[in-house]
Amino acid sequence: MTTDIDNATRFLFDETYQMWRSDLEKIFRIGTRNTNGGCNLSSCILVLIGIESFSRFFSKKKSDKHAFEDFFKCYYPDQYHGRMKHIYELFRNGLAHYYYPKSKTKYISSIKFVVNRTDKRVLSLTSFKKKLDFYRSMCIQLVPDVSRPIILVPQVLFLDTVNVMEYLREQIKDDGDLQKLIVEKYLEINKELFMDIESNKVKKQQ
Repeated sequence: MTTDIDNATRFLFDETYQMWRSDLEKIFRIGTRNTNGGCNLSSCILVLIGIESFSRFFSKKKSDKHAFEDFFKCYYPDQYHGRMKHIYELFRNGLAHYYYPKSKTKYISSIKFVVNRTDKRVLSLTSFKKKLDFYRSMCIQLVPDVSRPIILVPQVLFLDTVNVMEYLREQIKDDGDLQKLIVEKYLEINKELFMDIESNKVKKQQ
């Protein structure tokens, strides 16, 4: 007999996360064929919205933005801490609603694909994995020098998120508090999805 935690972990890890990971691996593979960073829009949107959806399962914060920021604070390397509110506002909202990063008066934002100097091709995920700490140091540049741009390298954010999600997949097996949180969030999200489906049915019937 399946339990709530079985349903929650299957929905989160075996369905949502695995689909997100598989799609992005294919997108990044396509991107390596281009010298200018192909698929930058699709990869950035999918990376950020995926992280946003995962964060709802692992944070008690109510708003999506605060859950997103809290998720990074709790599970990601130090380089991300204190920066993700701006990343959410500039990149997640910018790309999802306007199709390009937003900028504020004192912040400049841009997407960066790292290109190999030899063959002028975008680096593969394997290349990023070998020197992830190095490329992460390039990933988010912010205060104290606000004249420097906020740079998002989607492959780095993707690989760090894979590491986080694989860690949490193992952690949840023996962590009762984490299991309780996951189930609570799963039931909440499942209810929202069901309500959206019912709402759409009503609209079609009218």
